[in-house]
Amino acid sequence: MSTTHEPDRPQHSHLDSVQEQLKALIRDFRHGAWQPTALEHRLAELLAHSAAGTGSLSAAAIRAALWEGSMAAVHENGGRFITLLADLLPLIEKPDATALHTAGLGLDLVETITQTEPHPRTAPPPRARPCPSRADGDRSEVTPPRSPRPTQDGRRMRVDAARNHARLLNAAALILRERGLQHLTMEAVATAAGVGKGTVFRRFGDRTGLLQALLQRSEDAFQAAHLNGLDQADSRAKAIEQLHAFGVTAIRRYAEEMELQLAAEPSPHQRHRRAPRRTYHERVSILLSLAAPEADAELLSHALLGYLEPALLWHLSDQCNVPLQRLESGWLELVSRLTQEARPHTT
Repeated sequence: MSTTHEPDRPQHSHLDSVQEQLKALIRDFRHGAWQPTALEHRLAELLAHSAAGTGSLSAAAIRAALWEGSMAAVHENGGRFITLLADLLPLIEKPDATALHTAGLGLDLVETITQTEPHPRTAPPPRARPCPSRADGDRSEVTPPRSPRPTQDGRRMRVDAARNHARLLNAAALILRERGLQHLTMEAVATAAGVGKGTVFRRFGDRTGLLQALLQRSEDAFQAAHLNGLDQADSRAKAIEQLHAFGVTAIRRYAEEMELQLAAEPSPHQRHRRAPRRTYHERVSILLSLAAPEADAELLSHALLGYLEPALLWHLSDQCNVPLQRLESGWLELVSRLTQEARPHTT
């Protein structure tokens, strides 16, 4: 006799299977039993790049990775990574709380892979010849040597791909700046860059992927210019100075690209998991602990970062008509009050 729970069993069984695959892959990765190849590393970079703006894996990004890997990835490390991605896809397309948690673990694995070097593949040992005397005769049973990997050509292809990627992003940024977000379409980018529409879709997956790529480029430039070396502050005064500069720069950046920031704003349950937010919190916590040693830097850093939320800045500037200079002054005052009047926190 069937029960009311019968239809749910395949779904839960699939979820359990994916969780087991994921846990086993993470365990083997940590212990060195599974080492990502160059192809698997490239797929992980593609997924991490797509997830940078939202802090979560998307169905479009996984489809793009599956397309990129094609059948070749099935033969990499027994196909464990590409199989995991294929099994994650239905969970992300129709997520529930448990599925979202599993997808989050998947993203953690992807981001960890990108922080390591790909494992070089080694060619298998040549097959032993059945008879030395046949070496110069019938070669039908002798395995031909593998062609060397086109290292130089591969580098050139990566350079060309990076150049084309930048070209598409430059075209998208120009459209966004001159015409606004509503006119930023895949077709418009293709026309502006002088390429076919399919090229844009293959590169970014969909419009969301394009927006995430634009945001990632902006994020990379911001971090390179204003976050590198923040943890090297060696005095209270220097830490306060860097906190001031960090917030003012962030406010100006968001003011310049507010539409993009709001479009890429993650959902509440992902907002504090996204990589940029985690990086900001880590940096601000370090500086705040130097500027106010007795304060609960880990907790108060969230309060500081809350002031820099794009949605709040948009509300204040667009709906309340608060000028940019006042927003910057408010940040400076907030930092000064926290660092000058900090009180010991209780546990």
